[in-house]
Amino acid sequence: MKEIMKKNYKLSYYVIISDPLNQSGQCVLFSTRTSRGINVLPKVLNLVTTGDFEALPDDVFNTLVESEILVREEENELLTIISENKEEIGDEETLYEVIQPSAMCQFGCPYCGQEHKRNYLAKDHYQQLINRIENKLKAKAYKHFYIGWFGGEPLMALKQIRELTVLFKELAEKYSITYGSKIVTNGLSLKEGVFQELVTELKVNFIEVTLDGTAEYHDKKRYLKEGGDTFNLIFKNLLSIFNKPDYHDYNCNISIRCNVDRTNCEGVSPLIELLAEHKLQDKIAYFYPIGIYSWGGNEAQKGSLTKEEFAVMEIDWLIQMIEHKFAVNLLPGRVKKVCLSVSPTSEMYDAYGNIFNCTEVSYTSVYENTNYTLGNLKFPDDRINTFRPLTDWNDQVLAGKFPCTTCKMLPVCGGACPKSWHEDMRACPPNKFNIKEKLALSYLASKFDLSDGVLN
Repeated sequence: MKEIMKKNYKLSYYVIISDPLNQSGQCVLFSTRTSRGINVLPKVLNLVTTGDFEALPDDVFNTLVESEILVREEENELLTIISENKEEIGDEETLYEVIQPSAMCQFGCPYCGQEHKRNYLAKDHYQQLINRIENKLKAKAYKHFYIGWFGGEPLMALKQIRELTVLFKELAEKYSITYGSKIVTNGLSLKEGVFQELVTELKVNFIEVTLDGTAEYHDKKRYLKEGGDTFNLIFKNLLSIFNKPDYHDYNCNISIRCNVDRTNCEGVSPLIELLAEHKLQDKIAYFYPIGIYSWGGNEAQKGSLTKEEFAVMEIDWLIQMIEHKFAVNLLPGRVKKVCLSVSPTSEMYDAYGNIFNCTEVSYTSVYENTNYTLGNLKFPDDRINTFRPLTDWNDQVLAGKFPCTTCKMLPVCGGACPKSWHEDMRACPPNKFNIKEKLALSYLASKFDLSDGVLN
């Protein structure tokens, strides 16, 4: 690359510069466009930040360009990010659909905004569901077909999952594409036999279970509707599965989510210790705490930590996990498709046959008769609303309608939750507030074995 060309570049807007990380003043330049970090000494940092690119050695300059830390002077970077997002969405190779086969859940979690009733997806809707999905497969040559089983509590509708899976597998075979699924469950019914059936017969390769801290904390949040603790039952189920001698042969990832607010934030560390005590580090795909947010207008977020407070605590939890040799993702990856709602095709179907393009609006009266409900499976396709709220999210960001437009974290966040922004709720993830700490932690983890405190 000729030196004269260096004049045509600029420091990307989407670069985070860490604080100095050692005595020599070395720091990390992290591109949120590529999720790549480059360690640089103060001399290089000064040349980069002052725009004196001609003084950079060619190999350093080329590395910075490849990492998109330096970009062409004339580039409209926001337009590039949005264009890449829209291209990724338009080129979807997987048809992803979410199904809520049950409107019922055994739990009475105070932060849940859903209204649970003993309703299950009726057989009368099966063929209508298959027809709607097949029309999508006819319209575009997908390579994969993937279902997300959601709730209520989906395992309360195991019968429906079994029956529908047979039809879904036949549909995938008809169009010569792969089929798979995932499930989000409270874990109460996740017995060892159910796990085996999910993975071997029902093609589930990802399971998410929620534990809101150890029993002391969890049982105050996730209790049975009729009263009764749940932690020990769920944890017993998980241990039974994780301790199977052939567990890894099932090729199913199980993650554990921990919903956090002010009342149980002190329970996260004891939960990490408990998981480590049972030597689950290499069996849990990943463990992640997440702040409780408003669901269906229930204002559950009022008891949450601020995002800044959560970000501080998250660093302590990450250090603890590293010390115990859990797999952690310290640095965020590029997010081009933020959620199902930005897809022009993906939809969610609830137990009543209602159709949505957002997973956060079902079973909540506040969203009844809104644009979030596209229609119902009992109606022919020409009576299903073609207007899909939030699908134009990327265009809204490009037009400057939300703070995401000027945020350096946009490429690794995507906006997080378009619906939240539309409801005047800040959706920013912790990365926005602790990215420099995570860069430092990532640097230290690469230089030291933090579990032993010694050099590799």
